[in-house]
Amino acid sequence: MVKLPFDTFKTVEVGEDHPLVREALRGRRHFEPCWCGSGRKFKKCHKFRQQEGPLSQGQLLHEQLQVFWKTRGCMHPRASKERCGGKIIDSHTIQRKGPLQKLVDVNNRVCNLNHSAKLGNTAVEEIGWRQASVFPGYCAKHDSEIFADLEQFPFTGTHEQCVLQTYRNVCNELYKKRAAIDSLIYQGDVIDRGLDLDGQIEQQLIVSMNIQGQTKSKDELESLWKAFDGAVSERRYDRFSSKCYFFEGDLSVTSSGALHVEFDFRGTKLVDMWDLNVNGEMLSHSIMSTDRGGAIVFTWLSEQELPALVVNSFDTVPDEHKGDVFVQYCFLNCENTYFSRAWWDQLGDERHAQRTGYAKALFYEGGAFVPNLNSLVDWKFPP
Repeated sequence: MVKLPFDTFKTVEVGEDHPLVREALRGRRHFEPCWCGSGRKFKKCHKFRQQEGPLSQGQLLHEQLQVFWKTRGCMHPRASKERCGGKIIDSHTIQRKGPLQKLVDVNNRVCNLNHSAKLGNTAVEEIGWRQASVFPGYCAKHDSEIFADLEQFPFTGTHEQCVLQTYRNVCNELYKKRAAIDSLIYQGDVIDRGLDLDGQIEQQLIVSMNIQGQTKSKDELESLWKAFDGAVSERRYDRFSSKCYFFEGDLSVTSSGALHVEFDFRGTKLVDMWDLNVNGEMLSHSIMSTDRGGAIVFTWLSEQELPALVVNSFDTVPDEHKGDVFVQYCFLNCENTYFSRAWWDQLGDERHAQRTGYAKALFYEGGAFVPNLNSLVDWKFPP
């Protein structure tokens, strides 16, 4: 079975020989650069940090959200003032008039699992379908032009449609990585107010390690994003591979994302993602809507080997278990996963616990996906 870690966060032991710790502990003059790495002078940064009043959790969260969701410009590969048109809009990574439309309740709301700081655990959140799965990604002109083949025509699984959906996923993930780094930089400026030096060092280590990991991931996403230049601008899709698994049944769950490959569906470890010296490879997944049900779609750079191994391992999952296993994969790996309230309510407490356990896990440690005795979805995959 999938192995979830006992602790939500990975623990890393750091000694006094760590460069940041060593710099923090040595005496320094007012005008030297601060030990935290902010680039500011020590007297303008951490010299009087212990005397500063701390922010409340609510204040910190509010300010970080403001930093996170600021507009960062159109993400078309060749965006410019001359080529773009209209304001940056909220772009849907999951089609509103497609998968999301099939999930809405009588109030036009869909559900997802979000970690609530107030509750201290994972809770079901209801969201208006117009606000679900959006990010400020493109100008109005490019959002309309780029995705015309997805928005104006039914999904039939053409390679072009698969690649365009993947481009959406990559832009969404890249936006969020850039936003996460900006948010962490802000966090580093305020998170340790009022703490003594030991507390300041601990918080700055956490922030700096997070920034280091997020930056590595961002760089890999930017490399993949650049590969879409020809695909989006010149309609050349030969650098990518795609595979669709069409199914019949109620579309009660949908998901879309671009994930770093680490394990396959058998739980085999393909790469050590904790080693920042190893370049990551990415696999995009989406659940698309069709007239008879939907389709699970995988897309990846053809030159990369690891994503193909993951897809090959999914091929070995028996057809009667593919839907159940893939829904588990989505809840474990992708926050951009939505579902209907009716589907959630009929699961029962035991399977609620499984879903929320997956959602809370920031990482996992391998292990094969095991199908539930009663399948999570009724998807039938024709031979």
